[in-house]
Amino acid sequence: MAWHIFIPDSLLEETNDPKLKAYKVGQVARACAIFGVEHIWIYRAGGRDGKFIKLLLEYAETPQYLRRRLFPLMPELKYAGVMPPLQIPSHKPKTSPRIGEIREGFAFRRGKKLFADIGLDRPALVKGIAEEGRGTFKIVSVKPLRVVPAEPPDYWGYRVHLSRKTLAKTLKNADLDVVIATSRRGVDVRDAEVPLEGEVGIVFGSPRKGIMEILNEYNEDFEFDLIVNTIPGQKTKTVRTEEALFATLAIFNVMRRD
Repeated sequence: MAWHIFIPDSLLEETNDPKLKAYKVGQVARACAIFGVEHIWIYRAGGRDGKFIKLLLEYAETPQYLRRRLFPLMPELKYAGVMPPLQIPSHKPKTSPRIGEIREGFAFRRGKKLFADIGLDRPALVKGIAEEGRGTFKIVSVKPLRVVPAEPPDYWGYRVHLSRKTLAKTLKNADLDVVIATSRRGVDVRDAEVPLEGEVGIVFGSPRKGIMEILNEYNEDFEFDLIVNTIPGQKTKTVRTEEALFATLAIFNVMRRD
């Protein structure tokens, strides 16, 4: 089973403060990391921050030792430091190399040979078929330091997709087994049978508009498998998207069986 969450490009419409924007994106990243979300989709909903949200989410997901290689200095990252660290399995500290250890790295050519920066004191020689750029590698030799391309053994992080398409079109392109919408007008989660099997999409609205309002704005319709209220009896007028993420994923995490 894999979880896909869908958030609008208007996620940050409530504030113009760049530091607060970075903090809110950091909360989304943190929620997704805690509950093992594999894919984050950003759909078009009239916002202007889609690229910015994607950038910060990808920055947060990248191990610290690779950030300088993958992200040049840019003003959009000025307040990235307010985002909480994810501390996911791919974010490994600098330690002595161990045979069999899997680490995230960045492959680059030096002459005719391919090396990988895997966050240690020296780059590792890459054996086997690999391409330049970011990848996952397993240490097969310490002296000399050698690695081979490898698949992560467990949850490793998330991928971010900036759709640039409206919600209904984004959901259709994602080709999911189950799509669940979150709404205060939905079925009380305590009374719902939540289908959490296969590729599961969980859709969230914006701070000012619910999912149905967003669909109506673009004259769209979509047949969700379930529309559920995961915060029954809420006492606040609104629930922010990042707050709904934590509440929904926490409940679904208890229900999931994989």
